[in-house]
Parts: sequence; C-alpha cells; structure tokens
Amino acid sequence: MKQIELAYLPVIGRGEQINLICAMHGIEVNYLLSSPMGEDFDKDTQAPFGIIPWMKDMSNGLELNDSMAIVQYLVAQYPGPLTPKNNEETARVNMYWAWVQDYYSFVLSPFHDIITGHNETFWRNLRLTDSLADGGKDAGIANLTRLHKSRFEFLEKHLSAQKAGPFLTGDACSYADIFLYTCVRAVQETGGFGMLREACGGDPFAEFPTILSITEAVGALSTVQESAAKFAQCPI
Repeated sequence: MKQIELAYLPVIGRGEQINLICAMHGIEVNYLLSSPMGEDFDKDTQAPFGIIPWMKDMSNGLELNDSMAIVQYLVAQYPGPLTPKNNEETARVNMYWAWVQDYYSFVLSPFHDIITGHNETFWRNLRLTDSLADGGKDAGIANLTRLHKSRFEFLEKHLSAQKAGPFLTGDACSYADIFLYTCVRAVQETGGFGMLREACGGDPFAEFPTILSITEAVGALSTVQESAAKFAQCPI
C-alpha cells in the first residue's frame, strides 16, 4: 500500500513539493489541513516538533515531521523517476535541494509573515525574529527583495558555468527541481507574492534565464501540469 497522510496548510509552501513527488511516484495522499488554517490536524498537539509538514506512512506507521526527511524517505522507500541512481547523484540533488530550502527559509517564509500580517516572534513555533522590525513593512520587503536577488544571482552563475539543463543535474528531473519549481511558481503566480513581483519591477526572475529554463522544463512534465492551476489559487 503506497499511501500517506500529509498535514499541511492550504498554501504552496513546503507541502506542494511533497504532493508532486507522491503524484510522480504513485503514492496516494490523504491531505489534512493543519492549524492554524485548518481543523483536520493540530500541529501543536499532534506533530512531535509542533511544526508542519507532518507525514505518516500508512503501510508501516512511520511518522516524520521534517520536509527534508519526508522527501528523502519517499523517494527511497517508493522508487520512481525522482529517485537518484547513485550516491554521487544523491549528493548533488541534496545540495540543490538544500539551496532551495535555504531560500525558502530565509526569503519566502519571512515574506509569508509580512503577507499574512503576522510578526509575532513565536508565530508558527518557527522563529525568534520579527520580519517587520527595524523599519516596518517597506524595509522588510526591500531587505528580502535584496536577499532574493542575491541568492538567485549565485545560483544562476553556478548553473550557467555548469551548463546545467534541462534540469539541475542534467537530463533527469530530481526532487530538487520539484522544490525549485514550486518556489519559483509561488513567487510568479500566488496573490501574496505580488509585493515581491512589484519590488522586482514585475518579474523577479527576469535576470535568471537558466533557472527559468529549468522551471519551464519541470512545468512541462505531464504530472506537474495537472496541478499547475493551484498556484494562482493559493494566497502564498
């Protein structure tokens, strides 16, 4: 039985990559809407670390409460097109996945707080910082926009030097490509990230052609196309 329970929010975030991985590997997902935006799952009492995503494998009862652990477990436990072929490929994919994770954690996640109007230091049990401190909303957006551009400049320069394509590590799509795709599309299409698009003059990725090409290659995959409309429907 290839079936999991997945607790997350009605947003793209770190959860959509897991949905896409499951779709590509034939894993059925029972999606639970978690607090503070749903009532199917209480992250504060049911998740070991008080955060989401949370996953339970229905075949063996394994529970995981970390997105990296969930992703790596799924592609190893249920082999499919996103499963690396050897240790070298695994290391490279993990390196790129970690890059996206850092970008999400230090740019997109703080933007979530500004977009949703939450700047409490312990909001979501995640951080002890205030995205609106030292200058308020305008300064927060400006600082995060600067970091967005800086992070992608490094990645674009690296990928260009590596002659990367059509995907991050070559001809095969990886779970790092999936995560990158969900983050880029969230910035391009979700309503909340309109403030980042505006701060970048309309197109936050105009200067990063290699990254856009990789994103388009992922988006052209049939399984990914089936969920493409979700981005415009989600707030963040």
